[in-house]
Amino acid sequence: MFKVRVPATSANMGPLFDTAGIALALYNTVEFYSTDDIDIKGDYFIESVNNIDKRISAGQVIPTDKTNLIYSTMRCFAEEVGLVLPPVYIRQKDEIPLARGLGSSAACIAAGLLAANKLTGANLSESELLYMAVRSEGHPDNAAPAFLGGMVVGVYEKDNFEYVKINVNAELEFIALIPDFPLPTSKARNILPDTYTKYQTVFNCSHAALFVAAMMSGNLRALSLAMKDEIHQKYRQSLIPGMDKILSRVSELGCVGGFLSGAGPTVMVVNRKGNNVVSELEKIIGELENFWLVKPIDVDIDGALIID
Repeated sequence: MFKVRVPATSANMGPLFDTAGIALALYNTVEFYSTDDIDIKGDYFIESVNNIDKRISAGQVIPTDKTNLIYSTMRCFAEEVGLVLPPVYIRQKDEIPLARGLGSSAACIAAGLLAANKLTGANLSESELLYMAVRSEGHPDNAAPAFLGGMVVGVYEKDNFEYVKINVNAELEFIALIPDFPLPTSKARNILPDTYTKYQTVFNCSHAALFVAAMMSGNLRALSLAMKDEIHQKYRQSLIPGMDKILSRVSELGCVGGFLSGAGPTVMVVNRKGNNVVSELEKIIGELENFWLVKPIDVDIDGALIID
């Protein structure tokens, strides 16, 4: 038996659409048992355990058949490398809520690739597995930090993938505001326009460059300005009741800023450590129609791990 632990991720980070993300200390842990340990009837058995807060997990069902993303990723891996995937018992323990913009799909893909690589004896390198994950998702913003931990900026272009891992300023903390309603990524993508104006393009290029420079230099004043976006947030706002109210008020609390986490609906607040704002954020979301969970989360620096 071995375990794979994969962190949640928060992608896009304002203007860094489909480009960057950060790993957070909220984990999916998956146990894998071979037939040497457990008698399995057939090729697999999948058991799921939901460790997610019940107020935001109502109606969430983790598939326990061949459509399970961890298992389907393992099968695809075995087919690609031309090796046999042995019968396996999978016990999936999830802390990352589904369809909330926290990288649940990337976590499953990373877990499946790491496990299949070990079970088949393929022995691919971490960089090879990461490339497979990025290729599977089509962009690196969730897959890269899920594998590597920390904040990762990357570019995936045809058969080329390059990334840079950035150390996150020790003064920063991240507070996830997670609502009790899901937002499928497909729906959040479909609402985006096919074209953007010159102004929007220049706006995001400048803010994305400033964001990365501010994170690398520790300039929190510049980081606060850099979180603005013209590519995705204002379009997705219509799908997320309360998002505009939250983002418009975080600066009043002395926070560095906030952004839509991934495709949403989670809103991520970036705060200075020592600036106690949880109770104030709870007052803000208490005025909204839906329930929102206010959850401070540390940055994960280790990424996906195999634990024997």
